[in-house]
Amino acid sequence: MTNFIKTNCPFTLNEYTSLLKLAKSRFTSVGYTDFGNLDSFVIWRHDVEYNVDQMDILAKLDHSQGIRSTLFIQLHSNHYNFWDKENIAVFRNWTKIGHDIGLHFDCSFYGNEVFKNIEEHIAYEASFMERELKTEIRSFSYHNPNSESLKYKENYAGLVNAYNPQLFGSDIHYVSDSNGRWREKTIRDLLEDESVKKVQVNTHDTWWTEDRIPQFDKLKNAIRANAEKQIAQHESIANIVVKDII
Repeated sequence: MTNFIKTNCPFTLNEYTSLLKLAKSRFTSVGYTDFGNLDSFVIWRHDVEYNVDQMDILAKLDHSQGIRSTLFIQLHSNHYNFWDKENIAVFRNWTKIGHDIGLHFDCSFYGNEVFKNIEEHIAYEASFMERELKTEIRSFSYHNPNSESLKYKENYAGLVNAYNPQLFGSDIHYVSDSNGRWREKTIRDLLEDESVKKVQVNTHDTWWTEDRIPQFDKLKNAIRANAEKQIAQHESIANIVVKDII
């Protein structure tokens, strides 16, 4: 039997829904361009990393609880295809139910010279997203940020940088479930802390599931689900795929 690490914030969908309700009860839910001079708010952010369908579950839960989210999408993911028509339909639906779309910018795609033309690269990718998703892109975040990328904290190409000094390292508290683990604090720690008035929450697909199972198993399941979806799509056109030649 697996020995789970005890936490006040287990990675289950029930707990996730409870966190949304808690956030809604205490904070105004806002995006990256409209928190202005509010004294209390939560920016609820998602980085779409592994599985679009699993992120769709969270996006719909957010909507059901009255939380407006910003979903950061990659153009160059190794795990999902931005250009897949089913994914495009899901992304567009997120905007229809009131969420914002942001650019999840992968510096490593451009190599070591990326920062010489970072504004140009971000503008280029954001313009693609705007055209395909038929929505305004107003913010971006770095995919797998490191010490080098975090030196570039400015807003670029008219987009709000989720790591700019106003949002990151300021009086806005930040918490993330990156890699399916907690660090100094959990989301619940921050949302229940009456002294905390401003929060940026970063949650990812894959980690939040019905049952408590090891996080690495969740990752493997998410990647397998992508592959099985591709296989099913090919099986649906079996009339042009030869099955009986070896």
